[in-house]
Amino acid sequence: MNFQPLIGLYLISPLWASLTLYSSDPVLQFAMAGDRATLKCGLPSIGSCSSVNWTVTGLIWDKYEVVTAGKVTPLKKNKYRLLKDCSLEIPQMERDDAKLYTCESGALNSSVSLRFLDIAENKPPAEGITELHCSVSKSTGFDPCKNDTNIHITWTTEDDVPITGNRFRFENPSVCFSKLIITRKLTDHHRIWKCQITQNGEVRASGKYRTTVRDGLEEVFTAVGESVSLLCRNTSSPRLGDRIEWTLNNKMLSDLVPENGQTNVCHVNKDSSLVISKLTPLHAGDYQCMGSTEEQRVLHKIRVHTLDVAANTQPVRGNLSLICVLTCVEKCEENLNLTWSGSNQEHWQGRLFNVNNTLINELLLPVWPVSSDAITCSVYREGSKMASKSLSSVKPMQTLAWLGLPLGVLLCAAAGGVFIHWKRKCNKDLRTESADELSVISMNHLYDVVQDEEVQQPGQLKREVATTDDGFYNLLQPVN
Repeated sequence: MNFQPLIGLYLISPLWASLTLYSSDPVLQFAMAGDRATLKCGLPSIGSCSSVNWTVTGLIWDKYEVVTAGKVTPLKKNKYRLLKDCSLEIPQMERDDAKLYTCESGALNSSVSLRFLDIAENKPPAEGITELHCSVSKSTGFDPCKNDTNIHITWTTEDDVPITGNRFRFENPSVCFSKLIITRKLTDHHRIWKCQITQNGEVRASGKYRTTVRDGLEEVFTAVGESVSLLCRNTSSPRLGDRIEWTLNNKMLSDLVPENGQTNVCHVNKDSSLVISKLTPLHAGDYQCMGSTEEQRVLHKIRVHTLDVAANTQPVRGNLSLICVLTCVEKCEENLNLTWSGSNQEHWQGRLFNVNNTLINELLLPVWPVSSDAITCSVYREGSKMASKSLSSVKPMQTLAWLGLPLGVLLCAAAGGVFIHWKRKCNKDLRTESADELSVISMNHLYDVVQDEEVQQPGQLKREVATTDDGFYNLLQPVN
């Protein structure tokens, strides 16, 4: 038997395997304008890049070398860089760079098809509509986009949650072009939307777009007890000599000057941002950053919602009662939700109440879960987590006996008296302990709201509201 053909086939099979492997379809890579794109050579280990050439193919007849024998060609030194591992780097991606790049060394070659990912806002087709376009483009004449059947475009929120809801609509004219059509809300101002490119179910690239809504409100969700910094974004650029001031619910906040060496609850930084330390539910409201020269102009609007949690050790129907409260500026919208998690339980089903400007979720547990370090309540907006607050144990501060004050202090705070208290609180530099006690008082009354809800129909909750600003202010003072 003649073994020579078999021996020859055995010897050349590794070479054929290499040629097959490195002459396969180009690797897809995506980049946005301004990105630093690094294209891997993809060939077997090379001792030196001196044998490497990089060629670029655009139009069928448009092919040229950018790296020859391991060196960038003189005319392309400002455009490309050859890295130590023989990768080709484009420091700043442009739309024109969406071409086919081939790394060659001897008989072997490997290609990268670089695509340009673009997100843009299109002229709205109708009033109250925002239309975003996401597209993947490549050099004209090379591998038409319609052949990329394994590529898909999806839209998500900033934290990669798929966008769902009646006010969203999607159109996909082709596999490399997609539209997100949004029925606009004022609170879409400065929201971030993401376009994701998937290949065979794997996310390969994503891009972000921040929408701007005329006269819109940026929404901020913050947990009680934390600090928050409200940025004065230049929606309307400040003019030379502008003096930046902040308002709460359309009323000016006086300059916050520390007194007697104490620290203010709130202050304005040099960059014009407003910092509120040790947040309480009373800080929920509409804030405006104003530019003032001869006339006042609104530069930016921010709506702050607060999230708080507490526990009641007094048994409620034989159970430990945990309560989570989202204080909204106005009535909490339907797209907001509160969810409990922890103790190997992803989502506990609590009782949800929407009472005026508060969304309440009460969770009843037989005992505090031993296997968990914390129980967390999170607020979601259209499926995207916005803020969380945890209870790691039942602390004395969170389990004070009911103080028996009139029902709904936290609820009536949003009705108009909050500004008086908060302004005086800033100027008088109330102690940090006061903020803690105020939060507890507010939470206590929400337990009363939950209990009343069991025996009254929605919209028939019993209320007592202070009739004057001064009366409301006195009602909110900490209890010694």
